[in-house]
Amino acid sequence: MSWDSILDELVDEEALEWCQHCYDDYLRKERGRAKGHCLRCSVAYRQAKRYGLTIARMNAILRVQDDACALCGELSGDDGIEGISFWHVDHDHACCNLSGSCGRCVRGLLCKSCNMRGVAWYERLSAERRDWPRMNAYLADPPAQRPEARVSTHGDLSGIRSRDGAFAGWRSDELL
Repeated sequence: MSWDSILDELVDEEALEWCQHCYDDYLRKERGRAKGHCLRCSVAYRQAKRYGLTIARMNAILRVQDDACALCGELSGDDGIEGISFWHVDHDHACCNLSGSCGRCVRGLLCKSCNMRGVAWYERLSAERRDWPRMNAYLADPPAQRPEARVSTHGDLSGIRSRDGAFAGWRSDELL
């Protein structure tokens, strides 16, 4: 007997629902998820909400960044002690506090290293010591604040690029 057939016997079909973003099924009684989302998509949904973004807006930002960290170019997110963290939302702390954002000051989506050891460290330097060209270019022209980072394609509206990482290339670039 296969694992799938055993699972099918244990799980009542009526107890399953479809995630509104990835369309995978999940158990309705599964704890720790946002309504209408599977557990993995719930992480991205809550992260977007915390920073004043929508999933579609995060998808648009990642589209502009080619599904990679805006600074180092690394693909996908990371698994940390606190659980899955697909990307770190970088925002201007002069605008909003450390625990969230209004959404207007979001600069881009970064890997954990670039957000915590890159931008945070660099911004504490005096102006005359800020001589990293790539970082200066990122801070002067943040990907999330470019006009092309607005929600503008059908691919921005479907799925969660921050969850799917580099596998999000199949999404439609057809304009809305």
